[in-house]
Amino acid sequence: MHRPIPIALALAISLLAGCAGAPATPGPDAPSAPAAAPFNVMGRDDAPVTIIEFTDLQCPYCARHAMQTFPRLKAGYIDTGKLRYTSRDLPLPFHSFALPAAVASRCAGEQGRFWDYRDALFASQATLGTEPYGRIAGEMGLDVERLDACRNDGREEANVRADIALAASHGIRSTPTFVIGRVVDGEFQGEMVSGAQPFEFFQARLDALLAAPR
Repeated sequence: MHRPIPIALALAISLLAGCAGAPATPGPDAPSAPAAAPFNVMGRDDAPVTIIEFTDLQCPYCARHAMQTFPRLKAGYIDTGKLRYTSRDLPLPFHSFALPAAVASRCAGEQGRFWDYRDALFASQATLGTEPYGRIAGEMGLDVERLDACRNDGREEANVRADIALAASHGIRSTPTFVIGRVVDGEFQGEMVSGAQPFEFFQARLDALLAAPR
């Protein structure tokens, strides 16, 4: 399914695209510094094109996108400064392991390993029912106790549920779903695309957006 999103709705998604959790509030004497990108965002802040992904870590189609298509998007568009990519969580209700997997990936993100931990979960979908989160964290050299504490304290689960609510508010009910667009005259204009699409599909749309007058 491919359909344009009303600009007001798309702009709301764009403004929320980088929220991976509430930032810490600096003390009054803390030196000012540029805000770090949230761990679920990859790419330059000023990239001319944006993709916002809604994914489910138990969804086989999401895994196919993450393992086959995303690496080519990263190499061709994110790493070259053309694309800003955000991953949002949409664990579907009939995937009983998707929500704890999403929480675990966010907790790994707090240790700077969101993307590769997420890839490890996608590659281990068949074992999600065994709660492999600590084992995978240990294999990656993460602080397992810190990850477990994060999984249990409720903060990242609240952020996952905020993503679920965001998706529902825009009529997004399936995974993977993507919002592909750019800012034109200060307003985000995007197209909603559902389903795992081949790289060539994204390539055609990204190249058309990059070539269009800004």
